[in-house]
Amino acid sequence: MINRYFSDANFNRIKNDFSFLMKFIHNSYGEFDLSIRDDYFNIYYKGNSLAKVSFQKNGNYQVKIHSKFFDKTSAQNPKFYSSCARREDYFVIEIPIKQLHPFFQKKHLMELASRIKIVNNGEEIGFEQSIITDNLNNEKLIFIDRQITDSELKRKRLDLLALKQIKDNKYCFLICEVKLGNNIELKAKVASQLDGYIYHIKQHFTDYKNCYEKQYSQKKELGLFDKPTFVNIEIEEPIEGIIIVGGYSGIAKAQIVMLRKTHPNLAVKHFTYEL
Repeated sequence: MINRYFSDANFNRIKNDFSFLMKFIHNSYGEFDLSIRDDYFNIYYKGNSLAKVSFQKNGNYQVKIHSKFFDKTSAQNPKFYSSCARREDYFVIEIPIKQLHPFFQKKHLMELASRIKIVNNGEEIGFEQSIITDNLNNEKLIFIDRQITDSELKRKRLDLLALKQIKDNKYCFLICEVKLGNNIELKAKVASQLDGYIYHIKQHFTDYKNCYEKQYSQKKELGLFDKPTFVNIEIEEPIEGIIIVGGYSGIAKAQIVMLRKTHPNLAVKHFTYEL
């Protein structure tokens, strides 16, 4: 259903093989992020996937990076990997354990990040990343995952999933749909999407609860965040939702008024640049 966490065996591999990367991500203050998927992980830079890292049975790792980010960089050197092949728009690279740190060294990560800056995959992604970054180490609200899907959502994806503190180490799910103020979907459509996601998680609450309690504990043990200080958390109902809107006040304010009229129980948060 949803298994966005590492198996016990692969979690031990991550702790042993990638401690240097966890420290780098922790010290980036949100610029870089690690998202756990179905027993693999993605490294993100400012909301853009920099690399997908998968476990190989032979003890090596497979790394998949878009050609626009990797081609002709200093990381594209056989001394950093055992094999590298171009497959459509991506490079697929196999890396033994001893070459992990040389490949994912700070110089290479920053070079890949500079390529991402040039491509600039969207203002909305940047806004989403700012929300996550500005809420790091917030005990009351944990942004635990992004671009969430499962086997029954049929390629639909929740923008952000947060955990909202109820009391002590007890949290509830907060589903966040993120839109810029000029997004044409900032109408009844986004409200119905949010209602649909809330209903979906209610129907599969135990699966989501188990998944994200496990993911939290793994991220905490990896040292990816300082706060909350709880080693483990417990996720309870209710399930809440919010639409987070960024900028474009002239367009957005009228849309938000209409949303609140048609969906009076809908939570909407509008960030503006007004002085």
